[in-house]
Amino acid sequence: MNNFIDIKDLNLNQITNIFDVSAKLKKDRKGFTNGTKDPNQFLENKVVALLFKKPSTRTRFSFEVGVFQMGGKTISVSSNELQISNLETISDTASVLTRYLDMIILRTETHSDLNDFVEFSDIPVINGLSDQSHPCQVLSDIFTYEEISGSIKDKKVVWLGDANNVCNSYIQASDKFNFELIICGPLEFIPKKNVIQTFRYEVDPKKAIKNADLIVTDTWYSMHQTEKEREIRKEKLQKYTLTKELLETSKNESLVFHCMPIYRNNEIMADIADEYFDIFIKQAENRLHVQKGIMHWCFS
Repeated sequence: MNNFIDIKDLNLNQITNIFDVSAKLKKDRKGFTNGTKDPNQFLENKVVALLFKKPSTRTRFSFEVGVFQMGGKTISVSSNELQISNLETISDTASVLTRYLDMIILRTETHSDLNDFVEFSDIPVINGLSDQSHPCQVLSDIFTYEEISGSIKDKKVVWLGDANNVCNSYIQASDKFNFELIICGPLEFIPKKNVIQTFRYEVDPKKAIKNADLIVTDTWYSMHQTEKEREIRKEKLQKYTLTKELLETSKNESLVFHCMPIYRNNEIMADIADEYFDIFIKQAENRLHVQKGIMHWCFS
């Protein structure tokens, strides 16, 4: 049994195994409807809980469909449906749920919730997003890049804008896959010292993006922020909008990634979002296949 909490916890061989399984599962489903189950029912007779303390579209649907395709059963709940909304501790909740379930996927505001679940349960726990990291998204991104362009090793990857939880997982991924990572955004928004420091910081977006192989951007806003807080962030981040002018300084064959939801004409101009939208959809689709690979690995 394995937990999947952060990319830093895995070695490259383990990640490669996840990618190999993901690629095979994707290939084996060619021509299937999404409601057709996989030939190998790897999660048959297993119950998987999706405990989401934050709203979700891609993470929830991709995990629910993935568990179904692999033969398992899902139970999806929000925190306000559980006694943790009435101050029951995470540790007590975890101790109980481990008696009912075979796996837990947790999406939470607080990374320590994941650590509590790992400590007090004896079933696999998967990080579906926390305030600190989003490893499922970033492994899916790397899988997508290598599916399109080959190995990401030694490539130049630029994170543009707000260095958020997804960015933190890119930092961890750069250490495993050996790609150059440049983070470009306001100095006050770059990752704090408790994150593995395997990136270079550049304040000027034109210098950062020059000759880039991959440019990654994300929404500037978090779900909990007020309208006033969003306006302040928009003012500080405006010079880091991905524009046609900026993109022209990257390599001709460079890719642009966005994990969605997209706020057009904020972090990315609408014309670039439209140009690369098929890539964004491929990223979203590969969440399904890679997360199935992750779940397979958790039980391996």
